[in-house]
Amino acid sequence: MLARILPFVALCLITISASAQKPAILIKAGRLYDAEKNVFTNNQQVLIEGSKIKAVGPDLQVPAGTTVLDMPGATLTPGLIDAHTHLLLMQRASENLAVDAFLNSPERRVLRAASFARSYLESGFTAIRDLGNSGYYLDLEVASAINRGYIPGPKMWCSGPILSAIDGQFYQLPYADRVRVAEKEYRLIRGEEDAVQAVKEHVNNSVNVIKVVAFGERMGVTLAELKAIVKTAHEQHLPVTAHSTGGESLNMAIEAGVDGIEHAYYIADSLLAKMKRKGIYMVPTDPSFQSVIEAQKSQNITIFDTAGIRKELSPLSERLLRAHKAGVKIVAGSDAYTELQISRGDAAKQTIQAYVEEGLSAADALKAATINAAEALGQKGNMGVIKPGATADIAIFGGDLEKNFSKTLFNVSMVIKDGKIVYTKEK
Repeated sequence: MLARILPFVALCLITISASAQKPAILIKAGRLYDAEKNVFTNNQQVLIEGSKIKAVGPDLQVPAGTTVLDMPGATLTPGLIDAHTHLLLMQRASENLAVDAFLNSPERRVLRAASFARSYLESGFTAIRDLGNSGYYLDLEVASAINRGYIPGPKMWCSGPILSAIDGQFYQLPYADRVRVAEKEYRLIRGEEDAVQAVKEHVNNSVNVIKVVAFGERMGVTLAELKAIVKTAHEQHLPVTAHSTGGESLNMAIEAGVDGIEHAYYIADSLLAKMKRKGIYMVPTDPSFQSVIEAQKSQNITIFDTAGIRKELSPLSERLLRAHKAGVKIVAGSDAYTELQISRGDAAKQTIQAYVEEGLSAADALKAATINAAEALGQKGNMGVIKPGATADIAIFGGDLEKNFSKTLFNVSMVIKDGKIVYTKEK
């Protein structure tokens, strides 16, 4: 018996010794975005050991054998986070949301999502939160494949099927088919007891967040159902975020005690004040000027009404600045799912670009896509920051993000996830 045990013990000691020798990387950056202070700093160094950030400062002592990356013209930020993705969904701008699930098999949607996941990573995103329209838990299948190393991609926080009233979000379908169609993509809620059961089903399937559509084409979920969802989710230590563009559903979601509001295109100052008091964050899924152009290109439009586009976008800018002024936490989320000629990852970054176009500073836009988004994921202090002890998720951009945000944001030089270089731009 001892003869059998000794080789096993030796193997364990070798493994422990190997794991103790963590590979070290030192990055010398011309500029660094400090998400906690919300400022850009000059000539900083970041030392990475294993999967963690070991030290940050202007002149660090490094161990022998450290890989040194000298990037004087680059800007380092925490890895970007998109808190509102639909990795399993793609449709043309003119199509109904129901089309994708019916035209494409689950297998095709998962394989397509693998491509989208890679594009997110190469665009500087090291984490995303996927909020449904993904069949029955296909999002968790993709997340598992990424975690196992089968496919490259960002870390994923998943909602599973969206909780919804009986019509889901599949508007303008034949009446006889509404429930049958909606049940392919949503967990339909039929009363308070069923709302509790739906949350428990999601907990059992290991989701990270509960997403609920707070309105429907006709009825929507009730306030009692919303409260049941929030109460049950919070008992299971899960956050709840609510899809609401405005109106009474937004007021109900806030009253029910959700953790976040998705979209909020039309919101009064009184509700913003209530969100601030309750600590509810807002995810403005706003399009940039260029993303509107890209959407029109996908519809074979070649002559663009630029003045009309800017006029159409101006109300979003106005409400974003009101929310920012009211002190509501802004969390970046793209809601990217339209088929475009640009990559899904770059389409997602258009929302961060939109925040700057709408009047936020470069620092405030990055704050929404780093530290604020990390807190929405329950990763405060661990992600979304570059500081000792945090996970080494870093995006490196070729250029000065503060001075030339629009160009530099789309010029990713390198991406580091969990301390490993996972993408390097080809020279």
